[in-house]
Amino acid sequence: MLTQRELATTLAALTFWKDEITPSGDCSARPYLKLVGMQTVQPLTVEEIDELSAKLRRLAASQ
Repeated sequence: MLTQRELATTLAALTFWKDEITPSGDCSARPYLKLVGMQTVQPLTVEEIDELSAKLRRLAASQ
């Protein structure tokens, strides 16, 4: 899976995304999704980001 550094960076990035990108709505997220070739994907909501972060923590703890 992910190394501890990769997990920490991913969780920090999700926190940044939640705090800085989601308040502006989809218009702020779209350029970033386009950069990764996923412009048609609906960005995660704040609640979904929290769920994903918790899921990643659980997966890391079980390994």
